Amino acid sequence: MNTNYQFFKSNLIDVAKKAAILEKNEEFYLIDDWRNNRNPKSLQKILNSYLRLAVSYARKYSSYGLPTDDLIHEGVLGIMHSLDKFDTSKDFRLSTYASWWIRASIQDYILKNWSVVRTGSTASQKALFFNLKKIKQQINDVSREFMGQNEINKVSEMLRVKSIEVQNMESRLTGGDLHLNQRVDAENENDLMDLLADERDNPEEIFEELNDNQIKKNYIESAIDTLNDREKTIIKLRKLKEKSITLDELGKMLKISKERVRQIETKALAKLKKSLIEISNQNKEFFV
Repeated sequence: MNTNYQFFKSNLIDVAKKAAILEKNEEFYLIDDWRNNRNPKSLQKILNSYLRLAVSYARKYSSYGLPTDDLIHEGVLGIMHSLDKFDTSKDFRLSTYASWWIRASIQDYILKNWSVVRTGSTASQKALFFNLKKIKQQINDVSREFMGQNEINKVSEMLRVKSIEVQNMESRLTGGDLHLNQRVDAENENDLMDLLADERDNPEEIFEELNDNQIKKNYIESAIDTLNDREKTIIKLRKLKEKSITLDELGKMLKISKERVRQIETKALAKLKKSLIEISNQNKEFFV
């Protein structure tokens, strides 16, 4: 799906502010013109008009720490998906239908890229991740930071996930605020670190883990060598750096559109996955 159109070279938020809202007849005409004739000017007008919706959802999910421009871009891809499936014969406006696709596209992107989660992307897992905070506010005693077992069981039933999954997700999303040097109470000098059991691996286990990691590193380096120069650059800057570079920055660096960077990245990741399995003769779980 090619989204290499003019507004991607501009400030997306500025474009969203300036874009005109389409009347229904004009909207349906542009949708039909895009579908039947693949007229890029019609697509441009539709995307510009609904860009403000993508910006709105991107801002809503900006607290997850990913670049806003990337989230907006994912929202635009959601609009394009909605165009291919929207039924103009039912006489409804595109906005409601596009909203679902925008939100789904942004949520999928967050789940794939937010390092704290690294969890499944099933419908129930997505619901748990994006709705846990809101549900907690509805059913939890506001004086307590963490839910009790009764509240955990309620969330588990509401979202149809295991209670242990609810508990794990809550720990991931809220546990980071607790410091290990925090005093247990005011009567002694013990901190939380004193309460932790020593679960460090013995020397044999440490060596085994280091050896496995080195083997995996060698496999990954060999697999990266199967990529072309541009694919290597994108993978290294997007996936192997501590602070990932944005699609926009990479596009400017390589003098291509953000969407083209994304397409190359997706293709390169698929090639890497295939190469890793072939080179290592291992199943995919070995690299998790």
